[in-house]
Amino acid sequence: MRFDPQLRARTPPLIEAIKGFTRHLIAEESKLGLRSRARKDEDRRKFAMAVEAVTCNLLLAGLLRGDTPLAVPLDNNMMWGTSRYRNPVYGQHFLGLLDLMERLKLLKRIKTGFRISKTVKAPSLVRATGGLGKYFPKVTADSFRREQEPEILILKSGREDDGHANLVNYPESQRTKTLRRQIQRINDWLLDADIELADARSLVQLGEDGEIIATYRRTLRRTFNNKSWQQGGRLSGSFHMTMPRVDRFRRIRIGGKPVADVDYQQLFPRLAYVRAGAAQPTGDLYNVTGDGKGRDGWKLLLNALLFTQGTLRHWPRDCSRLFPGMTLKQAVALLMQKHHPIAHLFGTGIGFELMFMESEILIAVITHLFNSGIPALPLHDAVLVGRPDAKAAKIAMEQEFRSRTGQHRAFVKVEFGPVK
Repeated sequence: MRFDPQLRARTPPLIEAIKGFTRHLIAEESKLGLRSRARKDEDRRKFAMAVEAVTCNLLLAGLLRGDTPLAVPLDNNMMWGTSRYRNPVYGQHFLGLLDLMERLKLLKRIKTGFRISKTVKAPSLVRATGGLGKYFPKVTADSFRREQEPEILILKSGREDDGHANLVNYPESQRTKTLRRQIQRINDWLLDADIELADARSLVQLGEDGEIIATYRRTLRRTFNNKSWQQGGRLSGSFHMTMPRVDRFRRIRIGGKPVADVDYQQLFPRLAYVRAGAAQPTGDLYNVTGDGKGRDGWKLLLNALLFTQGTLRHWPRDCSRLFPGMTLKQAVALLMQKHHPIAHLFGTGIGFELMFMESEILIAVITHLFNSGIPALPLHDAVLVGRPDAKAAKIAMEQEFRSRTGQHRAFVKVEFGPVK
């Protein structure tokens, strides 16, 4: 489970217990001679915030099956960075708290962090000991809440040689203020929406990103790439995005109703056709050989060709096994034949610009739906809405695609999936 610095106590018993635990830790510091003077007011506030965040994370991790460890970041940029992204939970008070809790045998380090690159260090793995629980009441997933992110508008550099993209400490401008207000407005709508998870109290699960699947994680952030406000721009952060697809249908309820997935079909390559000024082809754009086989592989490869600058010389990760008996050159040739109207875009690195178009369309759709009184959860090229609102969402998505692309036909599919 990834450490979440925004995790906080929600229920009064847990809030009071954490206050008492904080006083206990301060007293133990004094007994051990770890501090020669009392903290100043601001330092005391930061220490208390770190205690609450660490405690809530450890208690929540304890609800997971298999004695799941907690991955805690310790890299210098996270602890002492001066950019707009720095979280006040982190700093020397955070590191000192971990050391103190380990010394008091309240947590145990399972694995020490290690360096990935000059600027990035892998997290350490820790786990609460049995002694921690005696300070707190019994908790469930409903015992916690989450503060919003300190910064919801993220700008990243291009990827370095190690594959890592650094955060860019950009200056504020009218554009960034407008973009931030746009996402904050959606977040305000999401926080007010009637969104629930079936079996939320009894079932605590991790998403694919190592974060808890819980409705308190419903706000979004928007990430741009390559130091440009016109590249990337995808939304992320909400619990539903890392849920297995089948679980979205089975567990998410909007307005008390099971959800429908209203999805642009193959939006990414269709936006490439828009950029090329070519008519939209019918059928599944990832069915390259006509027999429906190897769809996942063709999707990976097509997207890689749109993101790559220059000739693609190696198979994308996890892709070659999906093309048994075929070379990369042969596969690329088949794709160029299948999609000859956009083949000239392969190797131009246009992918992040197409991603920006995709994100602009989706944000416009979400804004329209909320303004129409329809709560919606965004995915990259789809929305989840309550089943009664599926038709209205489909119409809105079709209209937005036609309006933004100038093309008369939009390809939108509605799926209801299994509920039980």
